[in-house]
Amino acid sequence: MNNQNPYGTFRARAVRLPRWQMVLIGALAAALVISLAIFATAVFLLVFPAMIALDWFYRWRTGKSRKATASRSADATIITADYEVLPPEKSREER
Repeated sequence: MNNQNPYGTFRARAVRLPRWQMVLIGALAAALVISLAIFATAVFLLVFPAMIALDWFYRWRTGKSRKATASRSADATIITADYEVLPPEKSREER
């Protein structure tokens, strides 16, 4: 009997792993997820205060304050215009 697939495609088969290998794979996956969560938390706890400190230093050095940057929209120029409502066009079926 020929073991090749007559359609010429790859033949896959299910692999049954022993119980201890499944437990080991699960433990490694859990350890990877936990270590990535710890790493992300550590990066956040280091980067976030550094960004706040850099922002404080920039504002202290340039003399800008939060109030000055927040009121920028109050200085916007208002443009007035006259509007005209046009009647709807005739549809092609009515022409």
